[in-house]
Amino acid sequence: RIRQRLLVHKMKVSIFTLLALLSAASAFVPTSMRSGQLHRAIQANSRAPRVAPLQMGLFGKTQAEVDQMEKEMEGMSEQERLNYISWKQTSNEADVMTYASLLTCIPLAYFLWLGLLADNGADI
Repeated sequence: RIRQRLLVHKMKVSIFTLLALLSAASAFVPTSMRSGQLHRAIQANSRAPRVAPLQMGLFGKTQAEVDQMEKEMEGMSEQERLNYISWKQTSNEADVMTYASLLTCIPLAYFLWLGLLADNGADI
């Protein structure tokens, strides 16, 4: 009878461990792969990229900018279009990093000026 209880307890622990491992393993699978949306997303991105309407406006591109970009890319192959878009994004990111660095240097330069040239009140 004790042996039977021990066997039941081991089975419960084994089942619990198996369920815990399966749930942990499924946590690393993207939800888009579970529902088949990943395949549709790859198909959608394989075409020439378009700007979604939600990205336009305050923080995104305006319709005029999208039309200008389409005009600039007219006659390009798909690979050239992708290269152009990548170049434009990289250029924008580099500009943002440059401006952020310059803004960060302003307080640093001020503190250096204070430290080196300001009068600390000591009489020498």
